[in-house]
Amino acid sequence: MKKQILYFILLLFFSVSVVAQEQQPVPVELKKLIDGKDASQINKILDSLVSTDKEANLNLLISFYTTKRNPAKIDSIRKLAIQKFPNGFAAFDALSDKIYYETDPVKNEANYKQLISQFGKVPELAGHKYFDFSRHFVALTFRNNPKKVIYYLNLVQDSLYKTQSYSYAARETYARKEYALAETLIRKAITEESNRNSEKTPAYYAYAKQLAAVLYANSKFKEGLKYAREVKEADKKEDKPFDDTFLKLLISNKQYKDAYPLIVARIKEGTASAEIKGGFRNAYVAEKGTDDGFTEFEAELYASLKAKLRADLEKKMVREPATNFSLKDLNGQLVSLADLKGKIVILDFWATWCAPCKASFPAMQMAVNKYEKDPNVKFLFIHTWEKTQTAVKDARDYIKANNYNFQVLMDLKDPVTKINKTISDYKVKGIPAKFVIDGNGDIRFQLMGFDGSNEAAVEELSMMIDMIKSGK
Repeated sequence: MKKQILYFILLLFFSVSVVAQEQQPVPVELKKLIDGKDASQINKILDSLVSTDKEANLNLLISFYTTKRNPAKIDSIRKLAIQKFPNGFAAFDALSDKIYYETDPVKNEANYKQLISQFGKVPELAGHKYFDFSRHFVALTFRNNPKKVIYYLNLVQDSLYKTQSYSYAARETYARKEYALAETLIRKAITEESNRNSEKTPAYYAYAKQLAAVLYANSKFKEGLKYAREVKEADKKEDKPFDDTFLKLLISNKQYKDAYPLIVARIKEGTASAEIKGGFRNAYVAEKGTDDGFTEFEAELYASLKAKLRADLEKKMVREPATNFSLKDLNGQLVSLADLKGKIVILDFWATWCAPCKASFPAMQMAVNKYEKDPNVKFLFIHTWEKTQTAVKDARDYIKANNYNFQVLMDLKDPVTKINKTISDYKVKGIPAKFVIDGNGDIRFQLMGFDGSNEAAVEELSMMIDMIKSGK
């Protein structure tokens, strides 16, 4: 099910607009179980399904317990299905799940070979989309190995999914700073999309946005601006990450007059990166013809920004007792919130599978670096909602691979209730989720999600810390 969700995400990921999908009708057999009023009769049916000799009946049980949000039952039925039908769908799903979560490329390549060997000739599974999913996920486990990445992506059978896999893999490799490979992959996506459609589609322009960002990273500024302008002419809607790329390409190509109003807007909203700020004086001169008054104008912009940010944050301040917790970090050290009383504590709930969480980490590293010598500010990154049995290893591998110096705590599922207690205590509905706690142990600010601007995130978090320190 998780892979199926991701499949649809990939299909919709690069569309200009995502249309809400109609709910699929509930199967008749499942609806009868859900709507049944006679508990005794329902339990008899459930018992009979458990002793079935048809895997479809066990799948019906899994669907039923999914609606009842009973993870323990779901796990037990899945295990039973794999035991009774070792070459059935549940076993196929479990192995493809293993491929989805595995981070070691050697192990994952072996997993894929097993998948093909065991299930590749099962008639009922012929052409199943999980085979393509697995090729995609195996490709992504290979770091700094372009040949393997491209080899497995080339094995993807579905034409549309292959195109989107190139694009998604380009995003992943771009995030890992494998810029040369990212460029190769996104060019493949554009070629595949262009071969499939004679006219330029919304997907083409989404890929062109990616290519512009990759070309900027590869210092191919002229070509990058060509693609960025093509997108701008076709799509006027705001897209902050792309607009940021477009602005940096203008500055890199010394097109300062076009860049000037965009830089001013970025500074006013607090999303100007270091590269953008670096081009401000030249853009000012291009617009005004002189640098007279630049220093005063720049200072005025930043003063206005800080005043607005402070006013906005004052409206968001709360004072609620923070629930205490004691969690182990990646080194096995027990960390308790109560032991940090007197310090400002920033909690960041995240998971290795959460793309927005990972996208926010460069900004969080900037914040950690800013306060690393301040003994009264503490950052704790709480890994939660794990989807594998190797969550500690997954978290450690991810942090190490990306050179983050975060103290990561593990909020692992209770083996009986299957609940991650700490995030549940904080009533979090989605991640990333951040809480800023004052020295008295009270939550003062809550942050949900990430808008893509590192500088704005650091500025906002810094202002929160300053406000708490000032006694607000």
